[in-house]
Order: sequence, then C-alpha cells, then structure tokens
Amino acid sequence: EDPADPARDRGNSGSHSQRDQRQPPGSSPPIPPIQADHVLTILREFLRDFVKLRDEGPPREIQDVRDYSKDGEYWEAMTRVIPERTLKLWDALGAALLEYHKVLTRRSELFSEATTLQRQNS
Repeated sequence: EDPADPARDRGNSGSHSQRDQRQPPGSSPPIPPIQADHVLTILREFLRDFVKLRDEGPPREIQDVRDYSKDGEYWEAMTRVIPERTLKLWDALGAALLEYHKVLTRRSELFSEATTLQRQNS
C-alpha cells in the first residue's frame, strides 16, 4: 500500500484526515505502516548503519567537549554512597549467614544419618 494513495483515504471514509486534524500542534506526522515483507530489509539496513556508527565512536565534537578533570572526585564520591555502618552490617550478616549455612548442612547430614539408622533398626 502507498500511504500517500488518495484512494486509500477515501476507502477509510476520511479517518486519516480526521486523525491528522486531532494531532496536537508541533507533533511529528504519523509514521506510515510498514509491510511485513519489508521488515527484514529495514532491520538489515538499520543494523548495517548502527554497526557503522558504533565502530566510528562518538562524534569528534562530543569527544572534545568531555571534561575528565572531575572523574576522580566522582568515583571517590561513589565509594561513599553506602554508609560505612551499612557496609559493616552487611559484612556481619554475610558472616552470620555462612555460619547458619554450615549449621543447616550439618543438620541435613545428621538427618540423613538418622534416617539410615532408623531403616536399619526396622
């Protein structure tokens, strides 16, 4: 289908013209529908262009504008996002959970041993 085909608009009883009139001012025009046969071709073209852009890196203007002088301060500040008290609490909880895991593992072993002994006694 040709999105600019006037016969198609007449076939839809003018619904496209009504939809266009309801668009808020300053909005972009509607995107024409894509036929299923064209999807793979369009995706291949997009990926080809995307790979080219990615390989080229950011535009030279952006590279020149970037100020690296405060990067050290930024990353130093990131080390203090989580308070020291919280980190100590997490470390203590981690150690306690490891101990708890050892206890549960030992209980599981003892339970298996008790089950075996009960079977032997039966």
